[in-house]
Amino acid sequence: MPERYVKQVLDGDKDAFRFIIRQFQDSAFTLAVSITKEEFAAKDAVQAAFVKAYTRLRTFERKSSFKTWFHRIVVNEAFQVMRSQKRRQKLSFALKAEREGLSRNTNHIEQKTDDDHLRFYIREAMKGLTANEALVLQLFYLEEYSIKETGQVTGWSESKTKVLLHRARKKLKQILTESYNIQPENFFE
Repeated sequence: MPERYVKQVLDGDKDAFRFIIRQFQDSAFTLAVSITKEEFAAKDAVQAAFVKAYTRLRTFERKSSFKTWFHRIVVNEAFQVMRSQKRRQKLSFALKAEREGLSRNTNHIEQKTDDDHLRFYIREAMKGLTANEALVLQLFYLEEYSIKETGQVTGWSESKTKVLLHRARKKLKQILTESYNIQPENFFE
């Protein structure tokens, strides 16, 4: 269905892109936040992704679905925002430490064990994963992409996708068990 709106945009109907935004804004945000781990950074990445998708819509070759093509842009923009943030954070921290002679404090997440808050724990545990690990879990389990589609979105080979998925599941289970005392039995079946 989005392909119809892509054609309309390419034919000069700029308002048709609003449908594309409405259709993909939630999944794009969820994808970006799985990488950046921060709401504001994810919003920046999604905004940049929509702008890039709009300006590069003519390059969409229909080799994959529009969703896959667009999610690839979101992934790239999220990693770009993350790299920019890390550079700014390092500079900001260095200046602050130099000025005040402070050492970096670590944030500790309050541990909770109430099963009613499992989503909270999963989101918190996902913060302990690398961006690639969080991304592969997000795409495979929440966006319900196949291994092949996940590879298309990320640019990874199928074997790399499988390895990352295995490691990410294992690490998430470990974090949930060790940090939150949650036993994720049959969690990823």
